[in-house]
Amino acid sequence: MTGIAELKVKDKSTAIISIAGTWNIYEKHSHAEEFIEKILSKPSIQRVDLKFVDLKSWDSVLINFLVHILNSCESKNLTINVDDIPIGIRRLIELSKTSPVRSISSDGQKKSTILEFIGGIGLLFFFSLRTFLGFIGKLRMGITSFIGGKVKIRSQEFTVVLQEVGVKALPIVFLISFLVGLIIAFVSVLQLSQFGANIYVANLVGISMMREMGCIMAGIIMSGRTGAAFAATIGTMIVNDEVDALQTAGFSIINFLVLPRVIALTLMMPLLCVFSSFIGIFGGLCAAISATDLTIVRYCTQTAHAVHLNDFFVGIIKSCFFGFLIAAIGCQKGLQCKRSAEDVGLTTTTAVVTSITAIIIMDAIFAVIFSLIGI
Repeated sequence: MTGIAELKVKDKSTAIISIAGTWNIYEKHSHAEEFIEKILSKPSIQRVDLKFVDLKSWDSVLINFLVHILNSCESKNLTINVDDIPIGIRRLIELSKTSPVRSISSDGQKKSTILEFIGGIGLLFFFSLRTFLGFIGKLRMGITSFIGGKVKIRSQEFTVVLQEVGVKALPIVFLISFLVGLIIAFVSVLQLSQFGANIYVANLVGISMMREMGCIMAGIIMSGRTGAAFAATIGTMIVNDEVDALQTAGFSIINFLVLPRVIALTLMMPLLCVFSSFIGIFGGLCAAISATDLTIVRYCTQTAHAVHLNDFFVGIIKSCFFGFLIAAIGCQKGLQCKRSAEDVGLTTTTAVVTSITAIIIMDAIFAVIFSLIGI
């Protein structure tokens, strides 16, 4: 049965709206605008009575209908008799009147200025940074306990994590680093060949790979590969209530889930950085000897003269911090995941974007520090 409303005029001054039937989103129903137009078209009507006759099931459709009628009548100073309205419906109508009304634009979105937008981004960054620093504080306590021998990591799980973040990442690191070294060398050859300085291709490739590109490329690869895996794994555990089960059993989530992953990636990142740097130099060697008259011996000798021990350790130091950041961000975003499959994907994406952004910012900070101290 559909939702039905009928309008009758009594004594020329009183309008009676009789409501019956089923009022929900699945059934056809009368619209308030029709009755409002009829009531307002007769200036003699001063009173509106609401009557409920054989009302079946109902939902918010009926509430919206009644609220529209009541608001329109009140705006025209018409007397409304609501004594016949069921108590449940009356309470919902009163609740709708107490709810604040938000100002929205024509497209249904709240109006905002550019300053509000910038301020919202600033507040989001501030609260995210505060949350992450709190997580780092808990992680520091776990690392301190681990160094002091108060916390132990399961060797079997730790070995599996080491294998995942280390050996299994070598193929993709090899491919990307080789291509990056190849590209840097070819670009350098195009410019330096104009001045007959092809020998300095080795300098550019060696220094850039050792100081910057080796650790950055390894960090970006591990952000998309390992950081995302950490976030997805822990997020899925939250969805499956496994994290709650561990907490109920008395396990520390930081020590049991986060600490092995952070330590493993922090240890493996320097090795991946060194591997990436040498593969990049090898890629530059292949490009240089194929595009110029350089030999393998001359290229390797020039690289050895150009790259110093300081350049090597700069990449190592950066990679340690990058590995810690990637693992910490991935685990922290995973622990923030809500209990839905859709949010697991969103959490994974957020972890990757945040990790890459953090790597670039940290690299810029290191660049300034090393420049100031002359390294």
